[in-house]
Amino acid sequence: MIAPVRRDWSPKDLFNALTPAMFTAEPSVVRARWDRLWPELYTEYDARHLKKELCIRNLIKTNEAEAFFNAWAADEERHTDGFIQIMELVAGGSETDLRQRLNTRSHDFSAISEFLKDEFSLIVMIAFDEMCTCRAYAAEREFYAGLGNRRFLLWLREVIADEAVHSMNAVNVIRARYCNRVSEVGVILESLISGIADDTSYTGTFVLDYFGTAYTKELLANCRATILRNVAKPLTPAEQDGNNRRPN
Repeated sequence: MIAPVRRDWSPKDLFNALTPAMFTAEPSVVRARWDRLWPELYTEYDARHLKKELCIRNLIKTNEAEAFFNAWAADEERHTDGFIQIMELVAGGSETDLRQRLNTRSHDFSAISEFLKDEFSLIVMIAFDEMCTCRAYAAEREFYAGLGNRRFLLWLREVIADEAVHSMNAVNVIRARYCNRVSEVGVILESLISGIADDTSYTGTFVLDYFGTAYTKELLANCRATILRNVAKPLTPAEQDGNNRRPN
């Protein structure tokens, strides 16, 4: 079995030396930070609801996909924990209040039902979505640099790397288990992008949360091209043996 690549890092290790007193600001600045960070937090948190939906629909069929989603879900919880810490530090948030707000949000998966019809379509959507998120986060360096400590940029670097690994791991599930369906990937991606153009609403699905200015047509097209290029690569002997290296 081809195993998912995992990364080992901790938001607590980055942020525990920081305190909210280090990042006091005018109310308008704090509010602007909140408005920017809150969607980042709740979309990462929504991974748990997507995973629950996959279980309800019994979509996970292969060992590779099961291993991928277990690793992915753990990473998304790590991102959630990190965003909560950041909002406590710079945006006047408290973990208790933030988690209460998160728990009261609704979730509707009907908008993405087309991509929840089987494991293959699901994995293609995840591979694309994680690549888009990776590149959108990379466009936010100026905001995180402006928060006042280099540790926020270190955080961003780790999250970007996680998202890139998630996309790669999803692609590897396709390469390992669905190489006979690679020709279908382009059609699925076109349908995804078309749906995004038709409806920019977000209903708590984790995926397709493309309401930020970073999600340009160019970004979506580049991510599509990257996924198509990556799924077309044959597995190497090391990958076929499950000898993926664990990155630092």
